[in-house]
Amino acid sequence: MRIIFVAMLAVDLVSGGASVGLAQDGRAGPAEVVSKVRKAVALLAEQGAAGLEVIRDNKSEFTWKDTYIFVVDCDADKVMANPAFPARVGGDIKQHTDYNGKRYGLELCETAKRPGGGWVEYVWPRPRGGKPSRKISYVMSVDGLPYQLGAGIYDDTVTFEELDRLISGAQ
Repeated sequence: MRIIFVAMLAVDLVSGGASVGLAQDGRAGPAEVVSKVRKAVALLAEQGAAGLEVIRDNKSEFTWKDTYIFVVDCDADKVMANPAFPARVGGDIKQHTDYNGKRYGLELCETAKRPGGGWVEYVWPRPRGGKPSRKISYVMSVDGLPYQLGAGIYDDTVTFEELDRLISGAQ
């Protein structure tokens, strides 16, 4: 156990603390996001629409650090849950644009339908304020239900190659 910790510490020091799986300064990291999205997918697979109430609660485990789980129904073009921006619930996800005018909702829906999900990049504000910045969300669908879930990280440096390696190794 001590050897593993020392090896992880050495990798973190060599990489300047920018490990893809770990977050710094109270920010959610990619590995956390993947884990929480998959946990929320399992919740909805088990509870169906009733699980949406848990995800909508901004005090649940699905709202943490500087991110949150959001749920959309791409077939119905609706946002089903967004604890950080509840006014968006009921909105047409395919019409949503980011702060640069990108219609990210279309890409989110297509990416979520891939086996194992994937990553979508757009410009979005952090839940507790601040200027809009690069957000990359991991999204995936719930088998047998019309829901697509996601959560994102706010990171200006991580690459899609790093993120794709993370999810391909976690399946």
